[in-house]
Amino acid sequence: MSQPPVEANPVAPTEATETRLLVSYGFDLARQLGIQKVLVLANLVIDRKLVEKHRDRERLIWVTHEEDSSLKTSNEDYQVTIPESSFDRMDQLTLALMMAVMSSAVDVEESVVCLTGTAGSKRLDTLLIANPKRDFPWFARTPADEEREQLRSREFVRLIEIAVKLASEGREGKPIGTILVLGETAEIEKHIRPLILNPCSGHPRRARNIHDPSFLETIRELSAIDGAFVIDPKGVVEHAGVYLSAPLRKKIKIEKGLGSRHLAAVSLTGVANAIAIVVSESSGRVTVYSQGAQVMALESRRASSN
Repeated sequence: MSQPPVEANPVAPTEATETRLLVSYGFDLARQLGIQKVLVLANLVIDRKLVEKHRDRERLIWVTHEEDSSLKTSNEDYQVTIPESSFDRMDQLTLALMMAVMSSAVDVEESVVCLTGTAGSKRLDTLLIANPKRDFPWFARTPADEEREQLRSREFVRLIEIAVKLASEGREGKPIGTILVLGETAEIEKHIRPLILNPCSGHPRRARNIHDPSFLETIRELSAIDGAFVIDPKGVVEHAGVYLSAPLRKKIKIEKGLGSRHLAAVSLTGVANAIAIVVSESSGRVTVYSQGAQVMALESRRASSN
């Protein structure tokens, strides 16, 4: 009786040549330019020890999709969490840098060597030097403490994740457009008008919290209503299907081609301590507004493939 073939031991994945070279070049470049911090998208590196091998006194900023305590091998290292998404390398970097600044891991005037690549590729393919104040106009001003706290909160990260899902997946194959407003409900309520009876009224707070994965489908369904969601600082959706009626300030500007949702969102954040995230129905773009100004814009895969 013949014996079944013996399976060979699986070959461990090896680090891509691009990754090995970029890590080496990245730290060499940081030392030559006197740059103290190196940002790395952790999920694109198979062997994390490779990064440790090449660094000297530089501080690492690991960008991850979930908390990973094993990455912080030094008390001076940082970890920044961003939602898993179909963003391209530059949009991932934009979001990571914003979260790094809000978490005080990077100063707005500080240059950082960044090692990034295409989501899901398991390899680094891009090396660049970023400076938040130089490269992102919004960082030219100093955010208020309340604004900084909102932007680095887990509620903001979760809302970005939800916005990306709505932008890329839509509802039953059809594009979705909506506004997600995060802030103190009492302050926001001064500038909203219900378009329908509030569908969130009467439901337990835990049943309408954005951190409950099952509530995402409810948000997706309610997005069919032409209106905005209002979310309190704990992540509880207090209103859905509301019209934003904040007064328009003369100094407010939005990019050409953006419509009424963006105008309503930027107007509200100009008069209330809130962050507004707009999902564009036509393009799938996700735009974040705070203090009457655009913080950043992220393009979904649906938008970039058209």
